[in-house]
Amino acid sequence: MFWKHAADAGVGRARRAAMTTWLTLYYTAASAVLLGAACALFYFRLQHSLDDSSWDSLEEKTGVVTQLLEHMPAGRTGVPPEVAQEAQISGNFRSRFLLRVLDARRHVLIETPGMSAQLPDARFPWVRPGQSEARGEFRRDHRRYLLISAALPAGRAGGVPWRLQAALDMSPVQQLLAAYLRQMLLVLAGGVVLAALIGRAVARRGLRPIGDIARATERVGAERLHERIGAAGWPAELTALAAAFDGMLERLQQSFERLEQFSADIAHELRTPINTLIGEAQVALAHERSAAEYLEVLHSALEEYGRLARMIDSMLFLAYADHTRRAAERTVLDALHEMQTVAEFYQPLAEESGVRVQCGGSAGLFADPQLLRRALSNLVANALKHTPRGGSVRLEADATPEGGCRLSVLDSGRGIGAQHLPKLTDRFYRVDSSRGAAQGGAGLGLAIVKSIMGLHGGTLEVDSELGAGTAVRLYFPPAEPPAH
Repeated sequence: MFWKHAADAGVGRARRAAMTTWLTLYYTAASAVLLGAACALFYFRLQHSLDDSSWDSLEEKTGVVTQLLEHMPAGRTGVPPEVAQEAQISGNFRSRFLLRVLDARRHVLIETPGMSAQLPDARFPWVRPGQSEARGEFRRDHRRYLLISAALPAGRAGGVPWRLQAALDMSPVQQLLAAYLRQMLLVLAGGVVLAALIGRAVARRGLRPIGDIARATERVGAERLHERIGAAGWPAELTALAAAFDGMLERLQQSFERLEQFSADIAHELRTPINTLIGEAQVALAHERSAAEYLEVLHSALEEYGRLARMIDSMLFLAYADHTRRAAERTVLDALHEMQTVAEFYQPLAEESGVRVQCGGSAGLFADPQLLRRALSNLVANALKHTPRGGSVRLEADATPEGGCRLSVLDSGRGIGAQHLPKLTDRFYRVDSSRGAAQGGAGLGLAIVKSIMGLHGGTLEVDSELGAGTAVRLYFPPAEPPAH
C-alpha cells in the first residue's frame, strides 16, 4: 500500500512538472515568435532605410556630375577637373563612389581607379531612347553595387553626347547590417532565455493553487468527509473547481450517512423477524409438541419468511432504482384503466376491512405499466391499512396544465401529523413503528414510490391532517415528442 501511494504521488508530481514544463514551453515559444518578428521588422526597416539613403546619395552625386558636364563651355572636349574630384569622394556611410564618363564611341574619358576591374561597362543598365537615366544593381564576390547610367544629349556638354556611369559600393552598409543582425540575434537569444525563466516562474506560481487544492484534498478521508476546501481565497479560475469539489464532498458525506443509516436500519429490521423465527423454533424444540402445534409454528414462520422476502425484494428494487442508468420504459396508458386494475386486485381486502375503493377521472398517462402498478399498489395498501372500517379510498386521475398527468390516492383515514410529512419517503421510516411492525410494514412503501417517480422524471406530493385523511399525488411529465 505504501509503494502504491508513493507511486501515485510520483505520477502526480510528474504530471504537475509536465504541466509546468508545457506552459513554460508555450510561453517561451510565443515570446520567441514575438521577439523574432520584432527583430525581423527592425532589421528589414533598417535595410530599407539604408537602401533609400544610399540611392538618394548616388542620385545626388550623379546629379552634381551631370550638372558639371552639362555646363561645360562650348568646344571643350576634356573632362572638367571638378568631375575627377567628384570621382574621388565617397558616398554615405563611407561607401565608395565609382564614376565613369564615356564619349559617344564608348571610349572611357575618365573613371575611378580600378573601376573597370570591378564594374565593366557591360554591367551597367542601358539607357533606352527617350530616357535620361536607368537604374540597376550588381552583385559580385559578396559585394553589392547600386548602378546608375545617364545619357547627356548632344546639345549639352559642348555638343558632345557623353554617357555617365555611376556606382555605389554597398560593402560598408552590408557590414553595418551584418553587425546589426548579430546584435539582434544576441538580443533574441537572450530574450528567449529570459522568457523561459520568467515563463517557468509564472507557470509555477500560477499552478501553486492547484497544489494547494491537492494537498487540501489529501487530508480528506472516509472519516473526515466533513472537511471542506472552501471556495473563498482561490483564483477565479479555480473557484468553480473548489466549489464543485466541496459539493462532491457534501454528496459523499450524505451518501455515507445514508449508507450507515440504511445499514443500521437493515440490521434492525432483519433482527426482529430472525429473532422471532429463532424464538419460535427454540420453543417448538424445547418439548415434544403435537402435529397441530408444529403446524402453527410453521404457519407463523411462513409469515415471517414472507415478511423477509418482501423486505428483501423492496431493498433490491431500491438498490436498482438508485444505481440504474436508464429511465423507465414508458408507454402511453389509460390512467383510469390502470387504477381500476389495481383497485380490483385490492377489492377483496377492502371488503374484508369494510373500506370502499372507488376510481374516477380520465387522463392519458405516459409511464411504465409495471412500475406504475407497483406504485399504486403501495399507496392503496397503505391507505387500506390506515383507514378504519366504514372509510373510503379514492383513486383519481386528471391532466396537468403542462400536458402531464396527476394521479391521486385519497383516503379518509386517521391522517398523519405535520412533523412526520418531511420524513415519510425516508427508508424504514414509520409514523408508528410498533403499529407498522404489527401490520407487516417495513417503512419502504413510500420510498419505493418516490424512486419510481424518479425513474419517470416525476414528483411525489403528500398532504395529510390528523383526523382528516391523507392525499398522495403523483405527477407524471408529458409524453416525449417522437424522434425524427
